[in-house]
Amino acid sequence: MDKKLELLPLTNDFVFKRVFTKDGNEDLLKDFLTAILDIEIKEIEIKNPEMTKENKEAKLEILDIRAKANNNMLINIEMQVRDYKDIGKRSMAYTSKVYSDQLKIGDQYKDTYKTIAINILNFNFYNRNTYHSISRMKFEKIEKEKYVNMGYEREEEYATKDIEIHYIELPKFLKKNPGVGSKLEQWLWLICGEGEKADMAKKKNEEVKKASEVLETISQDEKEQMRYLSRLMKQMDEESYYAYARKEGEKQAKLQTAKKLLKKGIDIEIIIETTGLTKQEILNS
Repeated sequence: MDKKLELLPLTNDFVFKRVFTKDGNEDLLKDFLTAILDIEIKEIEIKNPEMTKENKEAKLEILDIRAKANNNMLINIEMQVRDYKDIGKRSMAYTSKVYSDQLKIGDQYKDTYKTIAINILNFNFYNRNTYHSISRMKFEKIEKEKYVNMGYEREEEYATKDIEIHYIELPKFLKKNPGVGSKLEQWLWLICGEGEKADMAKKKNEEVKKASEVLETISQDEKEQMRYLSRLMKQMDEESYYAYARKEGEKQAKLQTAKKLLKKGIDIEIIIETTGLTKQEILNS
């Protein structure tokens, strides 16, 4: 009996980028973006099809997908596996930079294009009851004491529609456990790697089926497997480094607290119980 092929996970940023930026796969990315943005993507130009060259000394880079769609939209897609607690701020900072970098000396602000960031998260981040959150620069509700009757029958909702950020939280999608009726549901079932629903999605959507076939091809390629494993090891090494750094930082903070408590004449047994430090660590602080 043939052993079932073990597919590489689409939730890995290397594999994700490999599938969607491979030469000839433009239709896959167009269909995927159409599903997320709920607009027809007619044209797509991938701006960074090459894979990042990594070395042992360099900080691990995020393998994002940058594209220009329909001739006037800049789109950045990131697959995030680990929660480093900064995705909200980092995505806003990066999206703003992509937007502002359009302007060269002499350019006018009116000539800038809409910039969209899509963050696919393999963890829950926002306290929101949806797996697909969309952030835009909306005005807050008008305060009664600041109301001025200008005769506008319909007030503007947005300060600008030029910056749009999407967050898709995969664990929430799995918790909802929807069907495969929409394009977005079809693509997300494939990304999540859920057997029965993913199989149903492939039958409903030809582009999802093609993406699955590309993934199968990559998963059988020894060179691609090695690159994936190399990427995975680098991610694990970086995660271990940050975990160690956080642990050391927490310990140093406890030592500083213990030192202050000792100076105030607090009983050392109470300090041990409060901080979890040993007597020797406290005395040497």
